[in-house]
Amino acid sequence: MSVKYSVLQQKHDISGKNNLKYYAKTKSSGTVDFKSLCKDISDGSSINKGEIMAVLDGCVRSMSRALDDGKIVRLGEFGTFQIGLSSEGTLSEKAFNSSKITKAKILYRPGEELTQMLRGLTYQKIKTK
Repeated sequence: MSVKYSVLQQKHDISGKNNLKYYAKTKSSGTVDFKSLCKDISDGSSINKGEIMAVLDGCVRSMSRALDDGKIVRLGEFGTFQIGLSSEGTLSEKAFNSSKITKAKILYRPGEELTQMLRGLTYQKIKTK
């Protein structure tokens, strides 16, 4: 299956010239919700959907606690999660305090199997209206 994409014109302002350039943008083919994902996992195993849902729900709660404690969460082939921060800059370390932190986010790095999948992608351009 190919990743579908369209081409959109956007401003590219790194040079300060307000150049308009064309960029690829993925087009999804839908979504997979939590219940559907759990059913798909269940269909390929001897574990029922409810048990899978309970385990994954517990995994999210446990990950949340670990990340809140400042830990990096490594989930094998699934990938690695950790907290990242965005902040305003200051001219000195002494001038920096927590009020300069503007955003926290969860950083995700995929495991080897997902990384390999990305390397094997093919692409299909679709026409936009």
